Amino acid sequence: MNFVGKYHAGDNVEALVEAEGANGARITVTYAGSPWFQNRTVMSGAFDAETLTVAFSNATLTEYTYNSQGGAAEETVSYSDGKGRALFHPEDNTLTIIEEYPSGDLETVYSWGPAADMKSVTDPNWYSGVTAMDKFKVETEVGFAVRTAYLEENWNALADMIRYPITINGTALADADAFLEYMKDKTVHESDRQAMMDEDFLDMFVNGEGICMGSGQVWLNDPNYMTDMAPQLQIIAISGIVDR
Repeated sequence: MNFVGKYHAGDNVEALVEAEGANGARITVTYAGSPWFQNRTVMSGAFDAETLTVAFSNATLTEYTYNSQGGAAEETVSYSDGKGRALFHPEDNTLTIIEEYPSGDLETVYSWGPAADMKSVTDPNWYSGVTAMDKFKVETEVGFAVRTAYLEENWNALADMIRYPITINGTALADADAFLEYMKDKTVHESDRQAMMDEDFLDMFVNGEGICMGSGQVWLNDPNYMTDMAPQLQIIAISGIVDR
């Protein structure tokens, strides 16, 4: 996900967005009404890279009250089945969360507030040495699709993203059919799976060879770079593949 980090709406409201698994997002909204009171709503769902939304039906609102020593005096769960969606807006770096209450939609907009532990300002030309593709598309569309297919071991989807011929573990594969035949009894090694799960897509490592995902599990390059053809990032190397 390219939207991981903190979003703010005033001094007392914060939304923390975290990646969850291969293609999910977890959002925690915290409202601190006073030193003695806090609301926290947690929701999660799959991230849709096309619409840049996360639909959820598990929003859980917990109300906390604190004593004079700062300890929790009472913890109350108001509901645990809130439904709605979160929408990310790359044009102005904002997040909109809409909960669908029976009485009508309640819309809360969280404006961008850079988190101390994330890269909130990046170079739009970060990948310009290997592709003319827009940086946002590289990270939220191509990167997200590749990581999802790799983690889900969706070899059919991955086969369509490869530039052939490709060599995996010393075996040369001429085309998609050869790749799919080779991958029939293969899986992703757990350490490589974790490395790809940790990939946040922000400013991925890039050099003259291409764009590196994870710690080298997948490398991408663009055969149409420096031509009149439309940019097309393809997989040129895959590692972390082992026998079942």
